[in-house]
Amino acid sequence: MFRTMYFIFFLTCYYLGTTLGQQLKSPCPDVFQYEQNPSEPDRWYATVTLKTDAELTGVWFRVLLNKQTLQLGNWFGEVETRDNNTGYLIKNPGVKLQPNAPMQLRFYVRYNTNEPPPYILTLRLNARQICPVGGTTTPSPVVTGQLFTNKPEIPDSLSGVSGGTSSGISPTVIQKPSLPIGSGDDDFYQGDFSLILKPQGPSPDPLTTECGTVIKQPRPLITHGQETTEGEFPWHAAIYHSKGIDLTYICGASLISDYHLITVAHCVTKRKSQMALSPSNLVIYLGKYYLRVWSNPGIQYRKVESIIVHPKFNPMSFSNDIAVLKLSKRAEFTDYVRPICLWEGNNQLDRVVDHIGTVTGWGFDETGKVTEQLTKAHMPIVSQETCIYSFPEFYSRFTSSTTFCAGFKNGTSVCNGDSGGGLILPKPGSNTQNTVWQIRGLVSISVALQNRFRCDSSHYVVFTDVSKYLDFVQSSLKI
Repeated sequence: MFRTMYFIFFLTCYYLGTTLGQQLKSPCPDVFQYEQNPSEPDRWYATVTLKTDAELTGVWFRVLLNKQTLQLGNWFGEVETRDNNTGYLIKNPGVKLQPNAPMQLRFYVRYNTNEPPPYILTLRLNARQICPVGGTTTPSPVVTGQLFTNKPEIPDSLSGVSGGTSSGISPTVIQKPSLPIGSGDDDFYQGDFSLILKPQGPSPDPLTTECGTVIKQPRPLITHGQETTEGEFPWHAAIYHSKGIDLTYICGASLISDYHLITVAHCVTKRKSQMALSPSNLVIYLGKYYLRVWSNPGIQYRKVESIIVHPKFNPMSFSNDIAVLKLSKRAEFTDYVRPICLWEGNNQLDRVVDHIGTVTGWGFDETGKVTEQLTKAHMPIVSQETCIYSFPEFYSRFTSSTTFCAGFKNGTSVCNGDSGGGLILPKPGSNTQNTVWQIRGLVSISVALQNRFRCDSSHYVVFTDVSKYLDFVQSSLKI
């Protein structure tokens, strides 16, 4: 028995230790490299260099391995698997790959440590084989008047072809698509012929679309006993920070016009500083519902042109914690992407105390895990006195006449990752069957659990009171 255990231990060390780099040889060293000395015993990491001779709008990167694996993970885009986990497709339709501007993509493969590690057979970029170099490219499938079910590769001739974002969407067969190459940042050819989507009629006019309205989607989803739907909060957006090849979700935001979003300043400034982050390092996803899904039909990808931080933002006290982001390209209003109304009428806090607001986000749930689906919480607004007296040492420092508190103090709260998201209330007098929503607050700060980077849901949450900053917001819309 001991001899058998020793043999297994030796075999594991042989394949997973410092000899891994010797066991796995890249079939194309100029394009693909295994990383040496992995820190995790059940996986290897690798980096591939994506290069193109012609502009590509949307990247579909396929990995084919020699054997079954447990998982492929990456920081670039959504993953699809096929052929019993021997093949994977990493796709990010919002990325634009330029000629002579290589991009690195890092990923890992997890496998059974009792067996030799899997290795790369072929790599394809938008259906063109890039490893081994000089290999045969998979022929493009012929698109006839039927729906494919085997998800073939994107035809080379259609790489980067623009599609469109729809407001009323139904499955439609398209015969032999022939569309212009290399359109806008978010226009892309889906690359998945199992369901080709086509708009029904023109998108709503941005100048006439009513803010704060929701067009209910036909497919409800159940999350923790609550019914939620894609498109239920069409103004909620995700802010990602781009650094090298990594794309990290940082905060939420709310769309308030076809070019502008509102969020909290501490999400878009350097740590403990009033200095804004570089706009080129921020990426906005509109119409996003699943945090790790990148190509749902409602999603729009946008870059940031400018960040307008409130001039009196204090990163130590979190006072004036508000900022406006201007997009580099106009948002297209659809069923999934619509603006929220700014606050109208009286801005006195006592007028909304005890009113129930709704907050959305991808923060930590009650188990400490980041939620995959956009979730919502209903939270009553409380008076300043109630908030401060509940924990004077904290709230006397971080509340003011331009903030308010909300919450139940019973575990229903918002947490890290929800920052920047909006607290919304129904507009007085709006039809209950078709409620018009307006934004009153932005998730700013909350009490942290001791020795943990997570909020304590037994305390109230501090919100920036948007109604006290309408002059700042309106002036930012003119920039």
